This record gives sequence, structure tokens and C-alpha cells, in this order.
Amino acid sequence: MKRPAQVQGRRTAIATMAGWEIREEGANWRVRTVESYLKQQPTLLTTRLIQKNQFDFLATLPIQVAHLTAGTRGMVDTELHRLEGTDSLAALVARFQLVFLERSTSRLPDAMEAFFVAARKILPASELLVVDVTPELSARYTLARLLLTAELAPGQLPLDQLPAGRALATSGIFGAQLFTAPALLTLAPYIVGVPSTRAHAAAVWLFGRPVAGLAFPTNQLVDMVRPTTDRFSGPGQRGGKNPPVVSAEQSTAFFFWWTTQVNKVLAAATDPVNFADRNTNVYSPIWHWQYLASIERLFRDVTETLADTEYHETSQLRSAYDALDTLEGMRMGTFDTLATPSRAARTLEGLRQDLPPDIAAVALPVCQRAVDALGRVKDSFAKNSTYYTPTGLAGLPGKKGPMNKTWDDATSLYLRRDRNSAHSFLNLDEWEKTLLFAHEGLLPRGIAGLAFLYLLDLVAHPERITAKLP
Repeated sequence: MKRPAQVQGRRTAIATMAGWEIREEGANWRVRTVESYLKQQPTLLTTRLIQKNQFDFLATLPIQVAHLTAGTRGMVDTELHRLEGTDSLAALVARFQLVFLERSTSRLPDAMEAFFVAARKILPASELLVVDVTPELSARYTLARLLLTAELAPGQLPLDQLPAGRALATSGIFGAQLFTAPALLTLAPYIVGVPSTRAHAAAVWLFGRPVAGLAFPTNQLVDMVRPTTDRFSGPGQRGGKNPPVVSAEQSTAFFFWWTTQVNKVLAAATDPVNFADRNTNVYSPIWHWQYLASIERLFRDVTETLADTEYHETSQLRSAYDALDTLEGMRMGTFDTLATPSRAARTLEGLRQDLPPDIAAVALPVCQRAVDALGRVKDSFAKNSTYYTPTGLAGLPGKKGPMNKTWDDATSLYLRRDRNSAHSFLNLDEWEKTLLFAHEGLLPRGIAGLAFLYLLDLVAHPERITAKLP
């Protein structure tokens, strides 16, 4: 990579900070990650189970909010005291998050140990996990932005003045919560735990069983005003009505598996070697930053897809469409291909063969619902339509004459038209109008789970990141 003039003489410090091996070659650096050099798995994101006698480990975690005034600390203490007198699950969750976020380093172990004594009275199988973001991961994000800024806007250096896309790629610090959130929401609207953040780490309280993440009927007044539609058909996954059967051991095993695999994803996504020009072998910080921002966007979209259930189905579907678009940009498949029933079914079957049984028990139900829902999109095409046949749509008007579409093609094309409706239904080609109006407009509930299906496939097979890079 081209060595920025602004870091002259800092090669050793940067190599240590980022976990890189750097060699000088004239005006360039030859760089590779230390784990690549040692042929080892990296440890960028680690998960630790805090056993009964291990709470002292929490004293190693720096506080997230170091600027609390004496008055603010008093408010925190008052609120925690109030919460300690309430034994509802909602109060316990608020207490957990406040303790981990706000307690000083010296007070955190005792405060968290006391919290879990109370938590296990309601949820006896509760576990505390700590997900650590290593300094190397933070440094690799920072260096990608540093090198990007040095190339595009060198006047913005030094290091403490790097606005370049800061809010679009933040996971050097906050990745623990961002990248683990889907693992807690896989059974949505039930959740298996909640996170809380601290500098370079997240605590995760695993409940030991699925807990309803929302009330049905809703107890939120804003949901009473939210516009409703008849876009979706089929039963919902209503909180408290049909809880999934997942054991404490399975949810813990799944969370550990997920973070282990995400560690591999991040290793590939933060390795500068993967973002060198294939012709010149020179690192491209622009390309690298674009990929880091894209993979964050993917995890955010999938998290929103899982969280936006029941009362937010339109938003949920939009987030799923966004995730499929992001996957297309990352060269993981076009939107049309990913929205094809046969492709989704093959992906699910591959995961069923590759995943251990305990992991599959947690991860695959939402994927199965999505595949089933995608296969039912064709059921809303009018059977008395001129174009309907048992195998697909025939004779659709096209610019070059009549077109025939299998149900695979008709399904993915219909979903793309639905996605494009975010830009209005105006200016459609004749065949697009025909396709839309031959369908009732109903979409089966669960179809938004496609976003998680394909993220799960990527997390299960992180080697595809490097395989799909141009």
C-alpha cells in the first residue's frame, strides 16, 4: 500500500496497533495481517461466559461514559435503587443495561453479581456473556479511514480529525452489539437475551429460554395510530401465543457459534490484502471502506428485519429488500436471484446439512418460514388471468414480443417490482403493469426472513467473502 506521508516513522506503532506485519519497500508498505503470517485464526471478536466466581473479570472493562458528573452519578444511583425494588422483567432489563453501561470499573463486578442473584430468581437459567472487541479490530477500522482520508482529503489529518464516513462504519468500537444483535433476535418476536454496551465490549444477558419481545395486543399507543394494510396473509408469530421450544443450552451454543463465525467474517472484511487491486497489488482504501460500510449496513438491515415484527410489517419488508440490495452490491447474488424460490430452498437445504443440530434448531425456523412464504407468492396470481398456467405466466407483453416466465422468475420479478414501488408505481413498462395487476398484491407473512437466511449463509461460510471479491 502507499505509505501516507503523515505516518512517517510510525510503522512499528501502527503494525502493533493493527495486528499487521509491515515491511518497507521504498515509498510503499507491504502489509499482511499477523494471523495470516502465522496461519492462525484471528481473535477480533471474542466471547466469554462469566461463571459464578468470575465476575472480577468485569473490572478489566473500561467505562463507556467517562464524563459523568457527580450529579449525573447520583441520578444513576437513584434510578438503580428504584429498579432494585421492582422485580418485573422490564425493570430487570433496564437495571442490567444501566449497571453495565454506567457503573465504574471498580464497582462493576459486585453490581453485576448482585444483579444476577436477582435475575436468576425470575429466570433461573440466566447466563452472562461478555463479547470483547479487540484493539486490533478498532485499529483496522481506524486505519482504513486514515488511509482513505490521506488519499481523498489529506487536509483532514491528523488522526483525531477523521470525518470520512465515521457514522457509516463504526464497528471498530461498537461492533460487539451490532454484529451479535441478529443472534438475539433469531426467534423474534421472541428474544433469547438482551445486550448492553461498554467501551469495546458488550455484555449479553441470555435468559435461558425464549421470552416474548412484544405484547399482543400492543400496549404501545403509537401502534394504535400506525396505518395498517392488508398486504400480508397467513398467521403471525405473535408474542406470548406460540413460543418456540429452544433450550438454554441451545441458545448459548448458538450465540457462541455465531460470534465465532462473525469473527471469521470480520477477519476477511478487515484484511487489507483482500482489497488490493488485482492488477497492481496496491491496496485501495476506498474499496476497503466501501466494503466495511456495506457489511455494517447488511447487519443493521437484517437486525431491523428481525426486530420489525407484527406491528411493523411494511418496514420489515423494506429492510429485507434493503438487505438483498446490499448483498447484491457485495456480489453475493442479484436481487432477482436471491428472491427466487428455488435459490432460497437450496440455500436452506445447504445450511441444514452444514449446521450442527443445536445451531440449526435456533437458526433455521425463521429461514424455513421465509422459504415457505416465498414459495407461496405465486398463490396470489389470479388463476383466471389470461396469463396464468400451471407452470408460470405465459404471453406477458414484452418489447420484443410475448414473454413466458416460470414461477421462479415470476416470483422474483414481482418482488422486484414491489421493491421498486418505493419510487412510485408510475413509469412502468407494459409487462410490469401486467405482472402487477395479475397478482392480488398479498405477500405471505415470513417472507422478510429471506434477509436473515442469506446473512446466516454468509456467516456460516465466511470464505465466500474473499471468493466473491472482484
